Amino acid sequence: MSNTPKTPRSRTVITPSGGIVRGKFPSRKAARMVHHEGLLELGACLFFELSPRVISYQEQPPKIQYADNDRLRVYTPDFELVLDDGNTVLVEVKLAAILARPEIRQKYDLISGHMQRDDQPFSILTDECIRREPRLSNLHLAYRALAAHSPSQARLESFLPQLIALQNPSIHLVNSILRPHKISAFDLFAGGYMTCDLTQPLNSSTLVSISEERDYDWIQLSKELSL
Repeated sequence: MSNTPKTPRSRTVITPSGGIVRGKFPSRKAARMVHHEGLLELGACLFFELSPRVISYQEQPPKIQYADNDRLRVYTPDFELVLDDGNTVLVEVKLAAILARPEIRQKYDLISGHMQRDDQPFSILTDECIRREPRLSNLHLAYRALAAHSPSQARLESFLPQLIALQNPSIHLVNSILRPHKISAFDLFAGGYMTCDLTQPLNSSTLVSISEERDYDWIQLSKELSL
């Protein structure tokens, strides 16, 4: 888990409103409870936790200022991700129907332009991507099955020769080998060493592919950023 001190959230929700389901997500990568505003942000957190490229993330990072004609406006992204290459990505999570409104689209066009000028990667994730089924349900299942503590990369890699020799084993078989060591098959999933067909519901008989070469792109949330 990351020992990086938490940066205070830029936007604190004081009173609930608008029927949004607010909650806290137990993040292994952040080593704390991550606040989310709505089930869509919760779905995004699942992607961040299970994407091999995302090393750490935080909700509501520091505000940025951007120009809107002759006015200076303030914007707080929903998340900031730190990737495996050291780069950071700012993320907005938004319903596609809301993003389609002309005034909202114009706002985020201005913000995107500002990010491009500052050479700051920025991505808008919508419900059309996050809520795709059965992928989202599969990610819920995978996250619940992770070991309580994230195993090191070296520890995961120590099991790879044995697992690769099985040639496309089932999740059940992989778990039967790893569980005595307090590791889950889905720890390999989150590490990029195990892939499977997320377009089909996962179960214990699902066949998986295991490789020593980490696959960073197979859980692709954003084509622009390979997340």
